[in-house]
Amino acid sequence: MTEKSSMPWDRLARQSRQLLGDIEVGSGDDGSWYVCRDIELALLRRTIVGSEPQIIVGEAGHGKSTLLWSLHRSLREQGLHPLLVSATWLQPGDDGLRTARADDIIAAVTSRPGSILLLDTVDLLLHSRSARQDIIDLITVLARIPVPVVLTTRPLEGHSLPAHLGRKISLGPFSPDSELPTAIQALTVEFIAGDSVKPSSPVSAIQSARARGALVDDVCTSPLLLRLLFSLSAPHFPQLELDVTGLYNLFWSRRIVSDHRSGPDVPAEDSDDLSSTAGFLAIAMLALGTPEPPVDVLVRRAAQVAASADHPYDDIVLRRHVRALTRRGVLTTTDNRARFLHQTFFEFAAAKGLANRGAENELPRLIARVAQTPDDLFVGAVVEQTLIILGADVLARPAVRASCHTLIRTGLPYPISIAMTVWAHHPAILELTADMIAPVSDRRLRRFLQTLPSLDSRRFAEQAKEFGHQLHIVPRVLGTDTFHEILSPHDSSTHSPDAHTPTELTTYQQRLVRALHRAEERRRDLERATDQAYRAIRRTADSRDDDHLGRTLFNISRSAFYRLKAGSSWSAPGRKLCTDIDAHAETLGERYALTPLYDAYMAAIQEADDARHARAGHSQPQVNDVHRQF
Repeated sequence: MTEKSSMPWDRLARQSRQLLGDIEVGSGDDGSWYVCRDIELALLRRTIVGSEPQIIVGEAGHGKSTLLWSLHRSLREQGLHPLLVSATWLQPGDDGLRTARADDIIAAVTSRPGSILLLDTVDLLLHSRSARQDIIDLITVLARIPVPVVLTTRPLEGHSLPAHLGRKISLGPFSPDSELPTAIQALTVEFIAGDSVKPSSPVSAIQSARARGALVDDVCTSPLLLRLLFSLSAPHFPQLELDVTGLYNLFWSRRIVSDHRSGPDVPAEDSDDLSSTAGFLAIAMLALGTPEPPVDVLVRRAAQVAASADHPYDDIVLRRHVRALTRRGVLTTTDNRARFLHQTFFEFAAAKGLANRGAENELPRLIARVAQTPDDLFVGAVVEQTLIILGADVLARPAVRASCHTLIRTGLPYPISIAMTVWAHHPAILELTADMIAPVSDRRLRRFLQTLPSLDSRRFAEQAKEFGHQLHIVPRVLGTDTFHEILSPHDSSTHSPDAHTPTELTTYQQRLVRALHRAEERRRDLERATDQAYRAIRRTADSRDDDHLGRTLFNISRSAFYRLKAGSSWSAPGRKLCTDIDAHAETLGERYALTPLYDAYMAAIQEADDARHARAGHSQPQVNDVHRQF
């Protein structure tokens, strides 16, 4: 091998090692933190024998990059030469230069016998027709040589790849019976101090919280989010009452607003609030069209974003902030390129930054961009997050509602699916109808159902029939909390909808519906009282700084105040907070009696939970019978 022919391999191999180091996030070189995936051994065998290209398809956070990290390690143990490449290296910068070109990759892998290409985050290159064709050409050329190829993509983008290009393998979240228990045990050993208070069986504790709905499936079965949950809680065992948005907000507060790491290696400057900078950086990445731009380019564009927001930062300050965010684990820098911890967190940070600019200023331009380029999933994901964040702001809701209607009027599947997801988080913003979802494919509709939060039971009864009819899914029962509990697949045989139709709900269903309605009434009573109490607290302190006010009076933050509205998810801190507020009745000039209201709500929640699981002692209804009830 000549020195010239080895140069592409040497350069890409060096960058590959850096990328591998980034994935192996501070867990030691032995890889004890990694959980072998159920699909991994078969994938390894097919890669070694050099079969057709392997296309790993998985949602964000399901562990596609760490799977490639593990596959790289296993292939090296077999004496082969895997090369891990990020697809972002193939994207041109502002100056038209790329970290790597397709020709460089081909030259590298053909110069080293036993080479295997592991190409990560290909979905980032599937948003434009030309980039998508470049990827297809690269994979086709390597398959003909032949050089084994394993690549990863998100599902929506993956559907744009030709069916003949390779073998598609689905990578889901942790399987509850095999992968999840192993992951919980490994994370407990890694992050939880030996002298910390923790459950006698961490696996049972998390699985129980998942079964109750306190810890949502997306948190406890996503490799990314489960690890994030443990790392943010270290050295203590995590609180098991959290959803995805709550977890991301926790990350934002503990790594960006302030730095909650501890130890001698944490510089004093890392106590700065870097939320503005995080937003500017993410918006700059959005404008550049890549979540992993060169640091120089990122800093220059972020300075322009900051200046447009009347918040000027010079290059020196922004570079210092980039270094600080890198130390905190918010950003990763590899070969002078910067990216957020994960692409989903880039989307969250960009949405936070855009939302801070105001709905009226940002939404019209963003919605117009989505309408003009309806297949741009890179921009669409950020727009979706922005609408969800702004939907929680009462003042921004008219603009959010108008934006959703604009998306719906396009008549195009992806813009409509964005509006549907916003509706799922904020049902009061607009009315979701069967006509609205008609253009949406079954694939996108099923994904929507799988991520849909809890709904009002009466609204749900009608919507479930419409959704179920399209997806061949039948509602199991009225009025439970999540679609995971309500919807189940049924066989493809035909059942007569008119045969033996009952005239009323079963006794079990009646009890459950009554219990859920009672819990909703108690929740509204508690929410009204807490809103009144909080307004009184603000008046008493004569302060506009809600967070400072909460800490001053009760040693809590505004977010902690509203946690009690989440019901059983925050039962312990919620009751203590109610007790603290009641104890200050004399200071506030009125007694709000939050503690008995809270206890009544918790009792109603428990009653609904008992009713929901009452079937355990009875025979399960046949699917056909349930189908006939609707």
